[in-house]
Amino acid sequence: MNSLINGLVVKIAERCNLNCTYCYMYNHADQRYRSRPAFMSHEVFRALARRISQYCDAHPGHSMGFVFHGGEPMLFDPRVLDEWITEAAPLVGRQVAYTIQTNATLVSDEWIEVIKKHRLRTSVSIDGPPEVHDAFRVDHKGRGSYEATVAGLRKLLGAGLDTGVLCVINPQQAGLEVYRHLRSLGVRRMNFLVPDVSHDFKPRLYGSLGPTPVADYLIPIFDEWLAEDDPDVSIRIFVEAIRVLQGASPLTDTLGKATQDYLIIDTDGSILANDALKVCFDGAPESELNVLRHGFDDLASGHPLLAQLVNEGMPLCAQCEECPERNTCGGGAVPHRYSRANGFMNPSVWCADMLKLLGHVRSAISPFFSPGVPAPERTAAAD
Repeated sequence: MNSLINGLVVKIAERCNLNCTYCYMYNHADQRYRSRPAFMSHEVFRALARRISQYCDAHPGHSMGFVFHGGEPMLFDPRVLDEWITEAAPLVGRQVAYTIQTNATLVSDEWIEVIKKHRLRTSVSIDGPPEVHDAFRVDHKGRGSYEATVAGLRKLLGAGLDTGVLCVINPQQAGLEVYRHLRSLGVRRMNFLVPDVSHDFKPRLYGSLGPTPVADYLIPIFDEWLAEDDPDVSIRIFVEAIRVLQGASPLTDTLGKATQDYLIIDTDGSILANDALKVCFDGAPESELNVLRHGFDDLASGHPLLAQLVNEGMPLCAQCEECPERNTCGGGAVPHRYSRANGFMNPSVWCADMLKLLGHVRSAISPFFSPGVPAPERTAAAD
C-alpha cells in the first residue's frame, strides 16, 4: 500500500536574489535549475490544484500542507499569487494549509496583505547575528543580507504574523549566541537545520571542526530552552527528539521517519524527491513525473528512487542496523548518507552528532517522563 503524501514544497520561483554559499539548489552537484523556468506558470499552478483535489478526493478526509518556496518566492508577483490562490480555492478548499518560506528581504505591504488574506503561515530563513548570518547568506555581489532580512522579519512580526524562523547550523559558531539573538528579535517558533552535505563533501567543508560540531552547537541551546520551560517557545528539532525518545511516531526524516511524506513541485511542474538530494549527484531528486501529466498516486511510474523514498524508505547500512538508536534517528536524513563509493548505504555524516545529542536529551528528560510514555505535545515549530 502506498504511503500518503502530506505536504508539497512548491517552487513558484526558481531563482533567488541571494546566493547563500551552502545552498543545495545552486551551489552543489545538481544544477538542473538552470534549465527550468524562472517562475511557475499559471498552467502549472492550475494543474497542481487539480492534482491536489484529485488526490484528496481519492483519499477521503485527507489534507495537505503547501509551502511556497524557491529560490525566493517573494520574487513572484504577490498580486498574481493572490489571483491564483483565489482561483484554486473551489478546488482545494480546506484541504490545503499554506505556508511561505522566505529570506524576508523582499517583504512588502502587498505581500503582507496576501499573506493575511489567505492565512499563510510565515517562516524566515536567518542564521543568527550579523557576523554569523552574513558569513554565508550573501547576495550575488557578495554583500551580507542580515539587515534586509531582519527588517523584513520585523515587518512580518509587526503585522501580527506569528512568524517562525529556520536557521541553518554553522558548526563554527556558538549555537547559544545564535539562539539568544533569535529570541531577542521576538522569535518564538524556530528550527535549527543540520547542514545538507554528503560524505564526499563533509571532510572538505567541516573536517577540521572535531567529531561532533553539530551536537556541540545544539546542546547548549537545548539546555537553555529546557531550563526556560516556556511552552510558547518551540524548537522543532528538540520537540521531535523528545517525542521520539518517548516512543511517539516520528514526524520528520531528520529524526526517525523512515519514509518521505512530501514532494517537491518545481516551476515547470516536475515532481521531485527530497530537494536536498541535490547535494549528492546531478539529477538525484528527478522522477521524470510532472503534474501536467501525472497525479500523486502515480509515483511508481517514475524514477524508482522517489517511489522508494515515499513508500518504503531507504534501507539502513549494517552499522545503523546494529545501532541501539536505529529506531530513534532512523539512520538520519537520506541525503546525508550518500557517498559515491557506497551510494546511500552509509550512516549519516552527522551520525556521531545525533548520537551525542540524543543521549544528552534522553539524560535531561529522564527525570520528568516515564520510559515509553510519549511526552506531551508542544506548539509546532517552523518547518
